[in-house]
Amino acid sequence: MAPPATSLPMVPWRRRLPSLAGVAYVAILAIWTDGGREPGAWLVAPLAIALAIVAARRRSRVARAVGWGLAVVVASLGADRQSRALDACGALGLLVTTVGACFALAALPSEGGMVREEPTSPVTGVVVVMVAWWAAIVAGLAPDRRAVAWMVDYPSAWAELALATSAAVLVTFAERTLRRRSLELGLIERGGAIRSVMGILTIGAALLAVLGRAHPDAVARLALALVGVLMAVAALHPDAVQVARVARRAVLLAVLGGAAALVGASAAEGMSDAWRATVVTAAVALAIGASAAALDAPLRPAGGAWLDAFSRAADEAVRAEPDDAIREALLALRAPLGLSSPSPELWTFAPVLVATVDAAGYLHEREAELPDTLVFVAAAEPEATVRANVLDALEVRRPELRSLARWMTDRGAMLATVVACEGETEGVLVLPRGQRSEPPSLEEVRALKRLADRLAAACRARGTRARMLAQERDAAARAEAAQERIERMHHDRMLDVGRDALAASRLARPATVGVYSAASRMALEALERRTAIGAPLAVVAPSGVDPVPFLARAHLAGARGNRPLVLVDGTSAREHDLARWRDPRVSPLALADQGMLVLLDGAALPGDVQHLVARACTERRAPWERPGALDLQLALTSAADPDDLVTQGRLDPGLALRLGDARAAPIVLPRLRDRPEDLRAILTDRLAREGLRVLGRPAGIDHGGYARLAQYTFPGEDAELASIIQRLVQRCQNDVVSAADIDSLQLQSEDPDRRKDPLSA
Repeated sequence: MAPPATSLPMVPWRRRLPSLAGVAYVAILAIWTDGGREPGAWLVAPLAIALAIVAARRRSRVARAVGWGLAVVVASLGADRQSRALDACGALGLLVTTVGACFALAALPSEGGMVREEPTSPVTGVVVVMVAWWAAIVAGLAPDRRAVAWMVDYPSAWAELALATSAAVLVTFAERTLRRRSLELGLIERGGAIRSVMGILTIGAALLAVLGRAHPDAVARLALALVGVLMAVAALHPDAVQVARVARRAVLLAVLGGAAALVGASAAEGMSDAWRATVVTAAVALAIGASAAALDAPLRPAGGAWLDAFSRAADEAVRAEPDDAIREALLALRAPLGLSSPSPELWTFAPVLVATVDAAGYLHEREAELPDTLVFVAAAEPEATVRANVLDALEVRRPELRSLARWMTDRGAMLATVVACEGETEGVLVLPRGQRSEPPSLEEVRALKRLADRLAAACRARGTRARMLAQERDAAARAEAAQERIERMHHDRMLDVGRDALAASRLARPATVGVYSAASRMALEALERRTAIGAPLAVVAPSGVDPVPFLARAHLAGARGNRPLVLVDGTSAREHDLARWRDPRVSPLALADQGMLVLLDGAALPGDVQHLVARACTERRAPWERPGALDLQLALTSAADPDDLVTQGRLDPGLALRLGDARAAPIVLPRLRDRPEDLRAILTDRLAREGLRVLGRPAGIDHGGYARLAQYTFPGEDAELASIIQRLVQRCQNDVVSAADIDSLQLQSEDPDRRKDPLSA
């Protein structure tokens, strides 16, 4: 298992000295080998020591190891003469560099996310490399004995075999690691950089060995050491995108600069004026270096088409108008896809809306459903971006991702990036795959995330506007519904008012006929005066006189005529239940609110009920919790004066006090005997109605019959009159009541001397 490539504390100088001393020893050995007479060893020695110092400052053990190995290899190549000791030192440096590169590849950093890191063990490759190089070292340093003659006789062959083995191990292990971890974000950049390094250094080493003056074995060793170091750098560097950019630039400069150098060298060799060729070559090299940024653009992922689209979209996403920013950004993202491919989608929340752009550049918006798991899965991924190829690869092992993978496949999506601002998710940007077959790179994902961050403000403004419009529509709908409910309630209220008025009119009908006498008019006008101002009423109705018609007619003519008229019969046992008076659903106090409450024979109610009514009317508060005040007009009827009832203990003093001035001057309803002017109209009306009810036609009365009834005193008042009318209708002949019919009833008048003109009203 490879050691982790995490950063370690800086190594103190006392621990760096042994490694620096080793490099210095090899450099001194190279100078000593040439006897100190060749300049190469003297020039290489400072370079090797500088490399060792730089390597010793690295925090990673692997980086320090491969740097030390490169410094040793460089120091071992400084001598012009052959030396087995220097070759062994160089072999040891290559061994350390190769082993360090294997450990670096095994410790490739992961960007995280739902793709689990696939560890690759470098043990097999390390063992093979160590065996090959130790064999080469033994073949170069072993004494000339017969037992190892097969090794000692061919030291160069063993060195070449070790070089080939190391190169094969590096290539094989790198490809295996990159293949096993291909789903991890950033491996595309690191893999491309590693392959580019190996390819360029291999080609460069071959050209130097064939066309140059350097020794092929030295070139091969230096190239292998550089490959190991650069592979370790590409694997250990924390930023894969920077690794890819540097690798692209290095490849471009190596190819174009190397070609220019070769052409310049060939031209200078065949020209008498070598300075001219050198100047031209230098100018070409400078031009290549200055235009490297433009020249390496085609080497970017997918030719840089997507990166350019992301850059243009990011520039457009900062427009002031949210719709313009979203439209232009989506239109820029559609450029690498082509007009035939589906449009990129921008999903915004609350409400969930998806925005697309057509080929003509028009923005379209519709409601849709976003998978619940998309935001959560994408937020946990590197750069808050979920990739379709990762979902496809994991749907077998991760059943919870299958629905999301199917959703991405159905839409032809390649990427989905969370659009967030200040920690709040504002939307999701979904990018279709189009005709692209290669997976997205980390550089593209980061560029897309930068675009998503710039779109966050537009998404927030657009979402806010959508919510405001939705709230406005909702408010308008609620207002319309409320207005409809108000109109319906008003209509229902009018129906209730109409029903109350109809019921009150039905109750008042007896008081609308035969109100001609002075006593009747005075009583009715007194009632109407008090109902007009909503004052309490105290009515004294002799036994048999029905006060309800008079009260109903006065109520209809009063200020509360369109409010309910509630009659409470004090003699009814049902009205004696105190719990019923406290129930807000059936209490007469609740039913009479805003209207008139009539206590018929109120003194017959129990004392606790009277006290409850008096307290509620005095405090204008119902005996239950309610927000508003209790407002009603109180009317009390009795057969005796209220003061007499209080004296007798039958009427609660508080209730009597609530009657106010009506208690001192109650309205006394006249008896039938006191209103003779009303008798004919009353008789005519009641006979006609009873006739219609019983005979199907109105009944009447002749003068003789009326004369008989006019002499009768009606001791039973209205109740006796109603009974007499019913009996007369059943006895009358030809629908006319005669004197004989009345005589048959054998009515006995209390005042036999009472006489009245039969024709009077």
